[in-house]
Amino acid sequence: MSNLLPRTLLLPLLLGLAAPALAQIPLNGGFETGTLANWTPGGDTRAGAVRASYVSGTLLIPEGTWAAAISTGPGARASGPLDFDGFGGNNDYDLSWLESTSTVTFSPAYVAFDWAFASSEQNELDQYDDVMDIKVDGTRIFSRSSCKLNGSSYSPFPNANCQNATQVNNTINNPAALNGVNLRFGPPTFQRACLQIPAAALADNSVTLRFSVADANDRNIDSTLFIDDVQIRTSCNEVGSIIQRTSTSGRQMELKGGTFYQRSADARLIANDATGETVAFVTNADLGGNPNLLDQIYTWTGTAFVRASNINVTSGGGISGLAMSHQDGGRYLAIAARLTDTATTQIYRYDRTANTLTALTNTSGCENGSPTINGDGGVIAFESTCNTLTGSGTAKKIVVWNGSSLSSSLFGTANCTMAEPSLTKNSNGRYLAFKSTCVHNGNNTDGNFEIYRFDRGSNGNNSGTTAGNFTRITTTDTNGSGGPATINTSPAMDGSTNGTYVYFISTGNLTPSAALFNADFSPEIFRHQVGGSPLLTQRTNSSDSAYVSVDPDTDGSLNYAYERISYLNAQFSVGFRRVSGTTDVETNLATGLTTKTARFGRSNTVIPIVNFISSEDFLGTNADHNAEIWQGRVQ
Repeated sequence: MSNLLPRTLLLPLLLGLAAPALAQIPLNGGFETGTLANWTPGGDTRAGAVRASYVSGTLLIPEGTWAAAISTGPGARASGPLDFDGFGGNNDYDLSWLESTSTVTFSPAYVAFDWAFASSEQNELDQYDDVMDIKVDGTRIFSRSSCKLNGSSYSPFPNANCQNATQVNNTINNPAALNGVNLRFGPPTFQRACLQIPAAALADNSVTLRFSVADANDRNIDSTLFIDDVQIRTSCNEVGSIIQRTSTSGRQMELKGGTFYQRSADARLIANDATGETVAFVTNADLGGNPNLLDQIYTWTGTAFVRASNINVTSGGGISGLAMSHQDGGRYLAIAARLTDTATTQIYRYDRTANTLTALTNTSGCENGSPTINGDGGVIAFESTCNTLTGSGTAKKIVVWNGSSLSSSLFGTANCTMAEPSLTKNSNGRYLAFKSTCVHNGNNTDGNFEIYRFDRGSNGNNSGTTAGNFTRITTTDTNGSGGPATINTSPAMDGSTNGTYVYFISTGNLTPSAALFNADFSPEIFRHQVGGSPLLTQRTNSSDSAYVSVDPDTDGSLNYAYERISYLNAQFSVGFRRVSGTTDVETNLATGLTTKTARFGRSNTVIPIVNFISSEDFLGTNADHNAEIWQGRVQ
C-alpha cells in the first residue's frame, strides 16, 4: 500500500548531522520559568510569558506549560511610523520585540523554535497585512505576514496559516503587558521550524535572537506572535522517546550491465499490527539467513527477528509492497514482489504462522502493486495494469481478492486510473478507500484524482457496484480561478466495523468555512467521518511544511501517525497526533533528513507506538547511517 506523496521535495541541503541539541541555549528558551528571564522586550514592549489559562479559547502549548507572546496590541501603541518590512515607505507601527543573547561556540549552528502568528487582520483589506520576523544579529532569517481569507499577500513576507474562518474574539488576559490583546480568530496553531544561523553571526561566539511583530498601514488591529521551545542546536535533527529496533551493517555488490554496484544494507517498507509491537519490514541486511544480502522480509515479534523463509528473492529481484493484517498478531502479510530479475511484479499472501506463501496473481507483460490487507488477512486489494485481471487494457485499476477469487467488478470507465487502495483494518474488509480519476458516481469532467470509499457489500463479494456503493469524499478541480489542480492522495482507513473514518491528504481548501481551512493550499491531512457532522474536517494546519503520509489508529476517532517535510530545511518528521476537537495534539518523535514512513499502533490498547525508518544517528547507535527500523513510544 502506497500512502506517500512523492519524496522528490527533498532538496540537497547540507545540514549538519552532529551531536544532539544543546537544550540550554538560550536559557529559558521554553519560558518554563513563567517569566521572560534571559529575554529582553523592546519597542512598545508588548511581550510576556503566557500559559493556556491566560488566554480565552484553547491555546495548545507545544512544550511544557508556558510560551511567550509578542503583540502589536492591545489597540494602538506608540511606535512608528517606520519601515519595518523593507517594502518601502514608513508605514509600519506598534513594533514590539523579544530578544536574547547567547554564547555559541560551535559551527554550523541552527535555531529551532515553535511559532504561531495570530493576526486579527485576516478579514481586513489587503494592505493591512501585519508582519513578524526573526533576526539573528540583525539579519532576517524568517518572516511571515497575516493570513488573508481572500488569499492575498500585500507585504513581501509569505502568509502565515489562517486560524479560523469566523470571528470568535478571544483575548489574552495576562500578563499586564498583554492584557486585552484581541485574538479575533482565536488562538493560533503552533508549527516547528529549524533554520541555519548565518556563519557571520557565529564569528564572535555571540548570537542575538530577536522575535518581532509590527502593524502594517494602521495601528488599530492586534496581531500576536507566540513562540516556544527556542533552541540553538548543532543540527536540525530532533528526537523524542524512541528506540532503535534494528542494527545492521554490510554492503551488497551486484553486477549490472557489466558494472558493479554497491548499496548499504538498508531497511525499506514497513508495516505493523494493531499493537505496533509486531513489525514487518523489508531489508537486504542479514538479520538471520540472508548471507547474500538480498531483499528479505523480517518480522520483529517483540523478542526476536523472524525471516519469512518461504519468500525467495534472487539477485535482481525485489520487494516493492508490504502490508500486515492488524489482528492475530499480524499473522498475514500482503506482498508485491519480483522474485527474479526477469519476473514481473506479482501479489502474494504470506501466512507467518504456517510459513506458507500463496501467489494471488500470475500475470506477464504488466504490473501489480500497492497491496493492502484487512484485519484478519482474508481480503487483499491491490493496483494492477493487467488486462487479464481488469479488462481495462493497460489502465491502472484496483483488484480485490476476497479469500478465494479475484474480483473485476468495481472498475470505472476504461480510460481512467484507480490507485492507492486502503482496506479497513477490521476483520470484515467490507470497505475500501482509494483515489480515482474514474466516474464512479456523479461526474469528473476534469479528470482530477478524487477520494472514494467503496462498500463491497455485506457478503464481501463486491456486490452492488452501482453508484450508490461509492461514496465520493472529494469533489475538486483547481484551487481558485486558474489555480493548480488540487492533489488528493494517500487515503487510509481505520479499523471501525462500519468503515467510519477515511483519512487522506489534499492541497484543496475543502472546508473553507470551518475552524480549520486550507487558505494556502498546502498538503494537509483531512478526515471523512461517515455520519459525522460535519462529514469532512481538516486535521492539520501548516504553512511551512507538506504532509506526506498518514496512518490512522484502528479507532480513527483517537489518533493518527504522520510524516511531513519542512519547506524550510527539507527535513522529514514523524510522530502522531491525538484527535482533540478542532486542534489535534501533536507528539513529534523524530526529525531528520532521511526519516520516513510512519506506522501507528497502540500497545495494550493504551500506549501509542509509531514505527518508522531512518538512517539518522539519533542515539549515537547508528554511526554507519544504514536505514534502520525505529520505534517511538509515548507512555
